[in-house]
Amino acid sequence: MMFQKPNGTRPPNVSTNTMTTDKLSTDIREFLERTSTQTFLFAARQFADLLESENIDKEIFYSKAHTALLDLYSAGHKLEQIELKYSSADSDFDRNTIFENKNIGLISELGEEAFYWEIFDPTYSEKDGKPNAGWTITDREATQGWLVDDFADIYQDLKIELMKIDNIGTDESVEDALWQLKWSFANHWGQHCINALRYFHHLYYDGKQTL
Repeated sequence: MMFQKPNGTRPPNVSTNTMTTDKLSTDIREFLERTSTQTFLFAARQFADLLESENIDKEIFYSKAHTALLDLYSAGHKLEQIELKYSSADSDFDRNTIFENKNIGLISELGEEAFYWEIFDPTYSEKDGKPNAGWTITDREATQGWLVDDFADIYQDLKIELMKIDNIGTDESVEDALWQLKWSFANHWGQHCINALRYFHHLYYDGKQTL
């Protein structure tokens, strides 16, 4: 079996993985074959491919990035959490060795416009001017985000795990990669994705730029 978009098609210029799964255990192979897994892996590869694209018009890049982020977040939300059987906290994968950075960094050409403002915790709650249990006063303070950082962090989190699936391809590495992808969606790159999506929503739908 080879990975592909669930309906068997893919947009032009978006590469698909050619890793075979014949040597993987049946349960890992079956998890990879789930529609939610294949949809996510396709979205992750599409986003990574976009950031690695050269000679692409900036306006086209921004539009494609907006769509890619939407697809990625939706697929990450629907990706199921794999149960650990072949990997554990003792699994030793050197992220720095695995990671091959091919991010062109086109988003940085926005310059100062790549910065934006947000509230640290939008769920902040208080009563009589005092934070409710579970929050601190700093949770309502405005902080500055940076699209360059958002894109770089999302790309790195995805790329490392995709390379563990593609280049190592053992039960341990594939299972660990799938677990890390869901965990980091909940705890890291998913937040960067939401922040970037909020920026693009204002960019395109708040009169700052036409679609």
